[in-house]
Amino acid sequence: MDDTPEVKTDAIGRQGYGNIKWLPFKVGAVAAVLALLLVPGLKHMFSRGASGLSMKLEFRLDNRSVLLYAPAAPLRAKPLPMVVVLHGSGTSIHEMANRTRYHEVMNSALVLYPDMRIPMGDSWEYNASSEMSFFRALPHTVAKAGYKVDFSQVFIVGHSSGGSMSLFLQNNMPDLFRAAAAVEAGVGRLEEWYNQSSGRPVMLVWNHNDPVLQAFGGESLFFTSLRQLRRHDPAGPTANPSYVTEVVLPGTQTSGVAYAEWMAWPAAGRASSLEVVSWKTWNPTHSWASQRAVPGAFDASVITWDVFWRKAQTARAEALWRLRSVRPEILRPDVSAAFYVAHAAAHAAAALLLPPLPPTRPMDSWAWTYTVDLTIAVVQN
Repeated sequence: MDDTPEVKTDAIGRQGYGNIKWLPFKVGAVAAVLALLLVPGLKHMFSRGASGLSMKLEFRLDNRSVLLYAPAAPLRAKPLPMVVVLHGSGTSIHEMANRTRYHEVMNSALVLYPDMRIPMGDSWEYNASSEMSFFRALPHTVAKAGYKVDFSQVFIVGHSSGGSMSLFLQNNMPDLFRAAAAVEAGVGRLEEWYNQSSGRPVMLVWNHNDPVLQAFGGESLFFTSLRQLRRHDPAGPTANPSYVTEVVLPGTQTSGVAYAEWMAWPAAGRASSLEVVSWKTWNPTHSWASQRAVPGAFDASVITWDVFWRKAQTARAEALWRLRSVRPEILRPDVSAAFYVAHAAAHAAAALLLPPLPPTRPMDSWAWTYTVDLTIAVVQN
């Protein structure tokens, strides 16, 4: 019997993977290998267990307020990734923290909510010297305050006008930011973009029933954003995504989500990778995606942090490992090196038993499955 997954496309063009069939003895053999070799790491691979960041303080930099969330003291012994969360128009840093609760989806990072130069203003100021100097100073200021910052793992995410600023900064300051995400936002101020830059990996979360996005161009802005972010793709800026699959949403009696799908363009040539969560709510909303705002929705904080986490572990793996049998994107900072040695051994044993896996999608605590290289697949029916 052919175990190769069959790609299925439904009536509206969404793709999934059907008839992935794992023979029971193969699963049993791999489970036995994992049970013997990987027990110390299983809890890390299959459960985030994030309790959130417990320490909170507010400081000022260049006459701006910045809200900082950090782990408890015992977790501050090693350099930590830093996530900068940018608010939208007319929003305070405290409102942004409460709406996104970004600091609640991880327990080993630094999360900053900085203010605009004009508090609760209409827009960030893009290429202004005051903006560039402010963002460059942020990680150093946090480090001077006694927090160990991993300067190679600084990420930026924003909502609305903050999302547009995030897209701009990953392009114009790729030496500072490792990756970026924009929630309910598209590209802006294109005349100020440095178009020779390859930028950084990006996630775009776009609600096709967002009245604010519609006011700024709607679908035209959506495709302009895709073309701008894929402008260096050797296949052209309008090339179709390499992977498309539906997002598995939390089960609720009544859902406010009409559909949600994940699309991915891998890095190619000088183009950085792009992931898009393209979704639509039944009722118009410009809200940050979460079940608090839209019943049955995914959490934009969880999925964007997951992208950052995967990019951080990919970089860490590239620096620490040259083992072909360990997939870099699954390495985690809270798992010991011994675990990955055991994983490499498990890979070698299980490779003899299992067929290749289909492409997998970003991982989320409520639905998207953590993958252990060649043992777990997301099954689409």
